[in-house]
Amino acid sequence: MKRLAKQGQMKAVKHLAKDIIRMKDSETKFIKLKAELRSLSAQMDSMAATAQLQKAMKNVSKTLVTLGNQIKLPELQAALQKYQIENERMEMKQEMIGDAMDDVLDADSDEEEEIIAKVCDEIGLDLGDALQDPKMKKKNEDIDDDKDVDQDLQKRLNNLKR
Repeated sequence: MKRLAKQGQMKAVKHLAKDIIRMKDSETKFIKLKAELRSLSAQMDSMAATAQLQKAMKNVSKTLVTLGNQIKLPELQAALQKYQIENERMEMKQEMIGDAMDDVLDADSDEEEEIIAKVCDEIGLDLGDALQDPKMKKKNEDIDDDKDVDQDLQKRLNNLKR
């Protein structure tokens, strides 16, 4: 185009300029068409998914109707009541067995404690300190430390009052 303009052929330059404008317009229209086609494709996909969902819902409703016809409500209620009664019986039996087991195990632990106490007495151990929980020992030590600090502060306060 520049070469033609230098040669002075203005009609040819005008004609090329119109062609360039037409090409840009065509490109813009092509881009718009492409976007519209993508939009239509998405809409078609959405419509297909909706159709599949409708078909599935139709099958579900048929299945629910069939199920409703097969299940008799009074029979279902009676079966549930029977299950509830049997379940309560089982819970009571489990509770009774658990209580019996607890009683048996508690008797064994009392005998164990007596044997441990005899052995400790024979070797001269103080059973209370030896079996004390380590956490409780730590708490007792902390309490003793706090008492010492309190006594120290009280002594200082008494000295200041004099």
